[in-house]
Amino acid sequence: MKYLRLSVVVLLLMMLCASCDSEASSSSSTLVLNLASNQFVRARSLTLSSSELAIDRYHITGQGPNDQSFALDSSEETISIGNLGIGSWNLHAKAFNAQDICLASGDMTAFLSKATSSATLHLTDLVGTGSLKATITWNIEQVSTDVSIEATLLDQSGNTIVLPSPVLDTVNGSTIVQAELASGSYLLQLKLYSQGILVSGAAQAVRIIDTATSDGLIDLVIGDLSTTFSVLLINDTMLPIEGTIASSPENPGAGQNVELTYTPTNLPADLSVEDLKIDWYCEGELVAEDSAVLSSIPAAGTHRYDVIVSHERLGSLGSSTLLVTMPY
Repeated sequence: MKYLRLSVVVLLLMMLCASCDSEASSSSSTLVLNLASNQFVRARSLTLSSSELAIDRYHITGQGPNDQSFALDSSEETISIGNLGIGSWNLHAKAFNAQDICLASGDMTAFLSKATSSATLHLTDLVGTGSLKATITWNIEQVSTDVSIEATLLDQSGNTIVLPSPVLDTVNGSTIVQAELASGSYLLQLKLYSQGILVSGAAQAVRIIDTATSDGLIDLVIGDLSTTFSVLLINDTMLPIEGTIASSPENPGAGQNVELTYTPTNLPADLSVEDLKIDWYCEGELVAEDSAVLSSIPAAGTHRYDVIVSHERLGSLGSSTLLVTMPY
């Protein structure tokens, strides 16, 4: 960035009176001020309006020989001041906007004589102190909970201006960067991080003028499209568990102990029988829990044994059935 410079060109044209007979006429001259300020009018800033930056009037003062002085205001770029004594003049000029805020000032010493026809006065001093208040926003759906923002402010010479640490509203996705600053031009740099990665940023020119607040909204857009994101799909559900029930002995005698053993037949490779919950029912009544083996002496007759087996994964609940016939 370059400084926003206000140049006021002061043209001192000595218009000596035509008559050389009068001593008074040979010791005075007319001061013509040509005020050019196009550079200042073209300046841009953070949300300040063009009227706030535009020069509305000038105030010019001068101190010359024999305690002679003048002071005047003008909205014109060229003004004439007559009957000024020849000699050294200290000139001072200020530029004001329509809100009567002083924008810039400048001083010079010029010697007014028959041999000196012009001089240039540059208004390069920016006046006063103003405020910066920038509201920064971002889309909370595009950042993680560890979102952070880095704000850097540089003056026009590249020197870093210390800013108060911004307080982030992570719920709504916003923060405010604010500071009191000397009048002038600044560069505000913003960087938004999520998971330690830079996801968005902005660079904004800021213009500060006396007693005014340069405020505005800066929306940090996260527009990158990821080309490396991959998704691993893991099915945490499973099919109903199937199995078989073996009877030992296969043909028991009356009053004989029968041992029933359940064996699953479609378990995923990462599971074993020990990972299952296995419950035994006889004629619909729970008779044993958490065991793959059931020992019993059934009464005479035919009995239905059901195994209900499950795992913590959804959809795993399954059953197997065996009819056991005991003789009289």
